[in-house]
Amino acid sequence: MTIEERLKEIVEKGQGDAIIPFLQGLTQEERRSLVPCLNKLEDYYSKFVQLNKNTYGTRGTPAQHRIINLTALVIYTLKEFRKYEWGINVNQLKELIPWHIPSWLDNFFKEGEGKEFDGFSGMDYELLMDWLEQGVLKVSPTPQTIAGYLVSYINTTAILLKREITLKEHIWYLFESDCGQNWMDKKNGSFTYYPYKYLIENGKIDRMRVLRESLLATNRNLNKNLCGWFAGMFAALEPSVEEQLALQPEIFAVLSAPHSRPINVILGVLKDLCSHPQFQTEEFLSQTSVLFASDVKAIHQNTLAILSKLAKERKEYRDAICCAAAQGLMSREESIQSKIVKLIQTYGDTESVTLKEALSVYEDTILTGIKKELKPYLEDSAPDTIAVVNPDAPMASLTYEPIPPIVGEENRIPEITSTEDLIFLASQVLEVNEVYHFEQFISSLIQWDGQLEAGQVPQWTPILQRAYKLILSGGNSRTGVLDDMMATFLIDYSKLLIRRFPEEGKELKVLHEKMVQQDEVQRGAWGFRDLKSRTIRKKINKKVEHPVHRQLLCHTLDVLESNNPRLPLLSMPTHTPMFIDPAVLIQRLKQYQQANVEPDSLDMQIALSRTALDNTSQLLPIIPQELEGEYRNLLLFLFGEKEAVPQAPFTHPSWWMTAGLIKSPETIYPEFKDFLYNQSPRQFLTGNFTWRTYQESNSYTDYNKKEVTWFSSTLSFDMPTGLNARIINKGKYDERVEYHSYDPHPLLVEIYPQIQHFDEIVNDLPRLLWLSPNSPEPLLVWCIRQAIYDPMLNEVREINMTRTTIETFHQFRHTWHEISYLLEATCMLVADKTSRAYAAEIWIERANTGCIDSSRIGRVLGSHQCTGWGPLKRLTDLIQQQMMNVSPLHNRELEKLLTAMLAELPEKPIKDLKKLLEIYAEILSINNSKAEDERVLRLLDVWKGVANLKKAVQNIKC
Repeated sequence: MTIEERLKEIVEKGQGDAIIPFLQGLTQEERRSLVPCLNKLEDYYSKFVQLNKNTYGTRGTPAQHRIINLTALVIYTLKEFRKYEWGINVNQLKELIPWHIPSWLDNFFKEGEGKEFDGFSGMDYELLMDWLEQGVLKVSPTPQTIAGYLVSYINTTAILLKREITLKEHIWYLFESDCGQNWMDKKNGSFTYYPYKYLIENGKIDRMRVLRESLLATNRNLNKNLCGWFAGMFAALEPSVEEQLALQPEIFAVLSAPHSRPINVILGVLKDLCSHPQFQTEEFLSQTSVLFASDVKAIHQNTLAILSKLAKERKEYRDAICCAAAQGLMSREESIQSKIVKLIQTYGDTESVTLKEALSVYEDTILTGIKKELKPYLEDSAPDTIAVVNPDAPMASLTYEPIPPIVGEENRIPEITSTEDLIFLASQVLEVNEVYHFEQFISSLIQWDGQLEAGQVPQWTPILQRAYKLILSGGNSRTGVLDDMMATFLIDYSKLLIRRFPEEGKELKVLHEKMVQQDEVQRGAWGFRDLKSRTIRKKINKKVEHPVHRQLLCHTLDVLESNNPRLPLLSMPTHTPMFIDPAVLIQRLKQYQQANVEPDSLDMQIALSRTALDNTSQLLPIIPQELEGEYRNLLLFLFGEKEAVPQAPFTHPSWWMTAGLIKSPETIYPEFKDFLYNQSPRQFLTGNFTWRTYQESNSYTDYNKKEVTWFSSTLSFDMPTGLNARIINKGKYDERVEYHSYDPHPLLVEIYPQIQHFDEIVNDLPRLLWLSPNSPEPLLVWCIRQAIYDPMLNEVREINMTRTTIETFHQFRHTWHEISYLLEATCMLVADKTSRAYAAEIWIERANTGCIDSSRIGRVLGSHQCTGWGPLKRLTDLIQQQMMNVSPLHNRELEKLLTAMLAELPEKPIKDLKKLLEIYAEILSINNSKAEDERVLRLLDVWKGVANLKKAVQNIKC
């Protein structure tokens, strides 16, 4: 029996006891000769197969895998071992160590350091140290590696005391690495920081070093919770005044920490320390600019408390202290500004030039009431320094800015002018560099495919290699379903090139056969992609599907494989991000008219939905000169005045219905009464679903078998049902809508409900939203429904989807309807701060051009707050930080928003209402306005009886 046959026998029969004696008896040459045999055994026994009716797994048993792993550790080189991405089971390696240590073990260890999985299964600090002491490992592990293993033993005193190096060197690595030490500390129950307290009390580690390292750790780019834990340890050790004074440099460094808890802990320490004669006052004052730049109110309060105490005790620093306190006026919190005023009035000198200069910097952010109190300290203080808007002043200051044109030379998309340009674009189309690359590639392919030369075919090889890699590997974090579809389309196109250029396409053919062979190895496994029969014309994923883009790809493939005229893709945008010049659309349709070719239905709908409609009246005389028949009538209707009436014949109802929904979604045109689309619930065509927010109770039973109940708010849409629309799993977590069109040519908006898993396609979302920038509401409904229904959602997928939706929405130029206002207002209350900032920026830009109804946003916000949808503090912070005092015009718009919002609120005060009323009082003062809305006045009469609201109400009414 050969050694290959013997190894196969040992593996096949699972003879675990025989493998080590067998391996010990081999020479080095025999071990190397077994590599091909072991490769085949590994491939066979690690293959993912169906074990029984409902179970899948690898073909090998645990015993067989152990035998193969032990053999690999003995005969493989590092490269061969890494080929299968195996890790080392330390228990198995222990079996070999008495007689064999892989020569590449040190390199394997170093390669694994810093990775989420270091390559060792079952490794711990004790074993690592044993192997280092025994010489099994001859490397020097990084501090991060040692800390990652040691942290599991931080509560095990015996291990900590076992080796001198542990407390002398290794334990200090825990202050430098993000290794979850705070979670390990929770196992001590109420005895927090017990290991360090024990070691200090017993003289095992230096107390002063623990204090210093805990301070330094807060600025070492560790996670938020761990930084707070280290700051908490410093406070828990109760450092003496002498220790605090000695550590002042490290203490002041914490004031620049990236997280608020360490800062507040240290400020609490400084409240007492600042009274000591040796306190470094000048150093603290130099830190106040950083402290006041924080958006955390508690930091401002604690800083002012220290400044007040210093001002009381250190007369020589009072001017500098008042100047430092003035920096806090960048905060729009009335309570903070009031404390600053009190400090300045108590200790400030009205003749101080430096104080006047310091205050002048913040005149725009000082609240009007506060500004009156600071009048003696302001330069050239006169009544006209208060920034108010005189209602009788000329309206020039409140004039809207002109709306910039949608298309222009500065945002024109560069054209593809040669086959070389086409090939270069093809190399980029899978990289998701530009949102328009998808359509630009297939449009350019239609235009330039016929001019490709035989010598250029090999240049497609690296492009196809990238396509195969994307399909087989799944791509990267930026890859979407659309990229997978484009990769599949490229494979289809390569087959066309191979047929057209048999000789020059040999390289493409060999590549395809190689990739198919590689894929067939995975048949039956999760990674199998069926490259052999894969084509864009075959639906791949039943759960996530982009039928619109798939139809565009199929249409393109049909054109390339036919002898029909190579006419341009109508939906190809001409200007960024994804707009079409209306003059270009006319010329494209003229080409179809002259060729007597009917455009693809969805291609035409997308083209209409992307056409810039801001300045089309000048083209009305040109349309009859260039187009005739249905083309002419369609564009005259779409480009004409709102009152324009559609003119028959209506040969293509999908075109006309799309144009009507773009032009005026609320209008039901009698001319379209015979269209099958009208049989569907109209909300699915316009997106104008009825929405509501409501509270619902939730409960669970805790470990004490006590039922815990809480309430949450939800944003929901009322989905109408019909013969073509039904709700599956109504009211449940996996509720979904099934919808189909009555017409064989479905509208673009009717395809959106078919996309059920929006949260799984966030990378595709911008390209989906840009299918219809003129009427995005029908798709926005599904985005809100999937990711923005709960104000407390803070998961990655919901945040990404919300952010992507509002970021894309920011670039749209359509006329807003109810769902647009709902999205805008709702995003002002969502959990993601970036999304809230986008919503504020959208309001600022649209208010500046007069194309937004601020009152309508306010009504949505008020409706949300009636049911507690979203913490009000998110909105008040957003208003203070981004929306207030942008300009006199914006202040007027903000007043409209707040008035409408307040009018919708319930009589029972909602949480944080006081802050909202303070902002409203401030904006009325700035605008020199008064509250006149009857509903608001009635509510103010109710709220003035609430103790903590009384002052705010008085400020509004005065």
